Amino acid sequence: MGWSYAKQIKAELARFPRPRQRDCLWAELFGLGGYANFSDLSLGIGTGNAMVARRAYQVMKWLDLSPHITVKKSKRRLVFQVVALHQPSGESENESPVALCPKGYLRGLFLSRGYLAEPERAIHLEIWMDDLAHFEQVQGTLAPLKIRPKTANRRGRVILYLKDADQVGRFLAHIGAHRAVLALESAQVVKTLKNQVNRLVNSETANLRRAVESGLDQARILKFMLNSPNETIPPSLRELALLRIAHPEWSLKELGMALHPPLSKSAVNHRMRRLLQGYDLMTFPDS
Repeated sequence: MGWSYAKQIKAELARFPRPRQRDCLWAELFGLGGYANFSDLSLGIGTGNAMVARRAYQVMKWLDLSPHITVKKSKRRLVFQVVALHQPSGESENESPVALCPKGYLRGLFLSRGYLAEPERAIHLEIWMDDLAHFEQVQGTLAPLKIRPKTANRRGRVILYLKDADQVGRFLAHIGAHRAVLALESAQVVKTLKNQVNRLVNSETANLRRAVESGLDQARILKFMLNSPNETIPPSLRELALLRIAHPEWSLKELGMALHPPLSKSAVNHRMRRLLQGYDLMTFPDS
């Protein structure tokens, strides 16, 4: 079984090249761990996702924090615990790396707490938080990027979610998931084309159904007229009447092409109106 779309995105983000700015490394680590300040680093990062654990280990290594990973088995899955053996030195508590590099923070956050539905389905991206303080921090990070998520509560967690394709695409572009953006745009194009084709097919089917029903009604009336001793059909219109009786499914254009000499669609429509003048197609009794 292949990877889900969300897992493919996370695999792309886990291979994201090392940011040049140190603040972006810290911001991504804050996102991976859901940290609010540097003191939270002592809590380490616990995750059941091997990609998140490897990325956290790599970022800590780039920051010279001497990371260490332990693995424990919990019920049906493995749990990875990544801890920094060295505490950061020389980092300013006054300037949060989240504010200095919001895109790096959101990248780490989506890696550890994000989900995106398959692009062929309804658009849905969400990120979960454990508490209101974390939620406010994330919401404040998204606002300057012109990303306006909706909120929900689920199983004691606060959920931020997006259901607009443009908003989801903007978020993915900011965190560096460029392949995911292309896949999303391609899926949207395919979905739009399918919808257009379905509308055209439904419209054409409805038009064809109405034309056939109208042709059947016309044939029924003309057949009654030809069999009635009191009705006289002019010779110039008799050929058209016989064609309609024989081919009730034909369009006016097809009837015109079969006449001798051929007539245009508008000319056939005019003659048909003369033939049926005085008869109601909807209320004419069955013969």
